[in-house]
Amino acid sequence: MTPPVVVVLQPTPSAVRLARASVDRLQGQLTERQLDDARLLVSELVTNSLRHAALTPDQSIELTLEVDAEVLRAEVSDPGDGFVHEPRAPDPEGAAGWGLFLVSRLASRWGVQRDGSTRVWFELPIGSTATSTDH
Repeated sequence: MTPPVVVVLQPTPSAVRLARASVDRLQGQLTERQLDDARLLVSELVTNSLRHAALTPDQSIELTLEVDAEVLRAEVSDPGDGFVHEPRAPDPEGAAGWGLFLVSRLASRWGVQRDGSTRVWFELPIGSTATSTDH
């Protein structure tokens, strides 16, 4: 297992771009499809932090990416109060509301932890747990 990638992001619109670029550090460990899926999901979770955590300029969002033989685990944490996820289908006509829907569709597992901060995590199967239809 390689050391995790940990990136501290300022709560600005550039955080989404920087989070996606951080996934590129995993090249050689994931397929291009897995990298694309990870970039998409990481950008959705960072966007959610920016939109919903009510962060001040002195606060930050932390992205952690860990790869082992079977999964990529990504975690986005912020000091926000969190939320209670209520599953719903996004509006097909709307541009927003797709983040957790996409996470639930692409990730093998995901969840939300709240303990004074909010952590949303997901796992993407790689290696022996990825099926041939994944790529």
